[in-house]
Amino acid sequence: MSNRLVRVAELLQREVSQQLRARWPQEAARITLTATVVAPDLAQARIRYAVVGGPPPAAAAARQLAGLRGGHR
Repeated sequence: MSNRLVRVAELLQREVSQQLRARWPQEAARITLTATVVAPDLAQARIRYAVVGGPPPAAAAARQLAGLRGGHR
């Protein structure tokens, strides 16, 4: 992965983390963003995450994160 892709991935992960803390402060405490993978053409990115607390909080986190999908341009 090029240095530019690494920097973009880190920036994107920080931005999403800030959005989570701003929109859902209590829920964001359970979510850890673990990795960000950016496509070489910068058109797409995937952010991997982990949720503390088992299946019910994980399902709620998935719904909330789906709301953020496509919101960063």
